[in-house]
Amino acid sequence: MSFEGKRIVVTGSTRGIGLATARLFVEQGAEVVVHGRSEASVNAALAEIGGGHGVAAELDTLEGCKTLIDRSLELLSGLDVLVNNAALGDASEFGSTTPEFWQTMMDVNVRAPFFLTQEALPALRDSGGNVVMVSSVSGLMGHPDGVSVYCTSKGALINMTKVLALELAGQVRVNCLAPGPIDTDMHRIPARETGDEAGYFTDISGWVPMGRIGTAGEMAQGILYLASDAASFTTGAILSLDGGSGAGH
Repeated sequence: MSFEGKRIVVTGSTRGIGLATARLFVEQGAEVVVHGRSEASVNAALAEIGGGHGVAAELDTLEGCKTLIDRSLELLSGLDVLVNNAALGDASEFGSTTPEFWQTMMDVNVRAPFFLTQEALPALRDSGGNVVMVSSVSGLMGHPDGVSVYCTSKGALINMTKVLALELAGQVRVNCLAPGPIDTDMHRIPARETGDEAGYFTDISGWVPMGRIGTAGEMAQGILYLASDAASFTTGAILSLDGGSGAGH
């Protein structure tokens, strides 16, 4: 896949899947905006990637969403692909979940992708571009143990993909990646907190039919496929890269 000269924004691209995706786009010749919450994290990611532009913005506010797109359009002089990857994965037991926790998760995981896409739509229409949402296998199935809000938000993103694909058909393609368990900080941090990191990953891998968790690089390959001309007849699709985790649900 070649993205020579393509203009890309990847939200939440200072670590994990977002960082791997931004790096791969740059390697394929794209002009990429790397986004994070702070200038320090953005600058560190740019140094690691060895290219691209950086924009720091908080996506839990509509002002932050607008800032990210406006600044990106200034830097790129247009837009071909928007990857809505940024998300929160915090856990909270249903019975003790506060309205504040709910609202913060929904602002970042649901509201931000919606209004980032809206803000970017004129530029994407001009280029015949496309949007890739990054949801989760948790948006396709439920899980116990404190992730009710996360699962709800990721399920909303999957249906958002479908309705926007229908509304924008023939103008802008909209597709979605649904990762399974991936070796990123979303699992590494709680693994360390258990005091048995190896045991944590053994348990997670045992839940995946293929017997292992995925890598950020594998997810980046899926995102680039959905964003590429190879997927030119693909819109409203949910690509599950989960090692078979959702197949029986």
